[in-house]
Amino acid sequence: MNPTPQRFYASFYGPMFSRLFRRPQKFNDERKFSIQSFVKTPRSIFYLVKRNTGHYPCLISIYSYGVSCNLYSDNIKNNVIVDRLFMDFDLDLPVDVEETRRKLRNLRKNGLSYHKDEQFLLKKEFQDYVIDSRIAEPAILEAKDFAAKFLSEYGKEPALFFSGSKGCHAYLFFEPVDLININGTISYFTGRIKEIYDYKTPDLSVSEDADVRMSRIPYSQHELTGLAVVPFKSTDTYEEIIKKSRNPKIEYFDINNYITNFGEHLKNIDSILEERKKKEAFQQESIVEIYSGNYNCFKHLDHREFFNNILGKSSKEYPNKKYVMYRCPFKDHDDTNPSFRVHKTGYNCYGCGRKGNYWQFLKDYYGWDDEQVKMYLKAHKSLK
Repeated sequence: MNPTPQRFYASFYGPMFSRLFRRPQKFNDERKFSIQSFVKTPRSIFYLVKRNTGHYPCLISIYSYGVSCNLYSDNIKNNVIVDRLFMDFDLDLPVDVEETRRKLRNLRKNGLSYHKDEQFLLKKEFQDYVIDSRIAEPAILEAKDFAAKFLSEYGKEPALFFSGSKGCHAYLFFEPVDLININGTISYFTGRIKEIYDYKTPDLSVSEDADVRMSRIPYSQHELTGLAVVPFKSTDTYEEIIKKSRNPKIEYFDINNYITNFGEHLKNIDSILEERKKKEAFQQESIVEIYSGNYNCFKHLDHREFFNNILGKSSKEYPNKKYVMYRCPFKDHDDTNPSFRVHKTGYNCYGCGRKGNYWQFLKDYYGWDDEQVKMYLKAHKSLK
């Protein structure tokens, strides 16, 4: 039986599910534009992709939210079914390529018909960069290397997909597991993988909100290049991957060929992090109790403002999130892709593993003892 898009999606996502489909596009005017809808069957994915592919990003929830009624729940994240881990291998574009992409995006904000000929030329230019300059190759090579290591450990490779632009995706499948802290557990794993193997391209921000993250739908076309999201094997050359992407043909997919016991590893990480979290919470309470005194004004400070005073403007800001990203400030961590996250109550680095609050940072960053930290805070109460 020849594979079809619907059969592919039925195996990849399941015959029945509850997910969100999104086709984000920001226009400069106030026109009404539906960017999100519920999807529950492979058939619905097929028709939404067919209608939007190549024009808008075709994104879908990485995880199913269980039964259909959960899609209408205020606490939708509590219903996540964790049966896969998604990794995004991506990289920053060269300045000239980024400028092409920026121009194209700015034109698209006025609609797909605005300066249509110019949009076509910019889209072709961006596609040529991807094909001829091989800009996605570093990400693909690291994904292949990770796939080989995963195969050695778990007996099966992840499912690899070219993104249609400057990177690729890896899906690690397993039987559903219950995790106390989905985002923290997945962030820890992906951060350690990046650190241990010295990878440059994994995008750790994907893991920070994994329970609501969306990914490009296989066999949809990238809106800025016209290239399709297609599966590839570790043995495929860059030219073979691009050929598949330019002329996509549905390949047979059986999810059972990719399921491993990796979920048990995630459960172990989850339980260890939970115990560590409890221990650190107890220690933090002790620190506050010991050092509250004249420094009580710092007890409820916003660490994002505190680090802005110490390190300056953050490298990446997310208006809709509750954190900002810096390149790790510690000298023994060469952080080329910002992985130092600062949220309201503390910080953590996905690369080197350091984390804590303002007190711990001042000790580690400057090499101070507690007395020196107290003297500094006494002199800089305006940082609160």
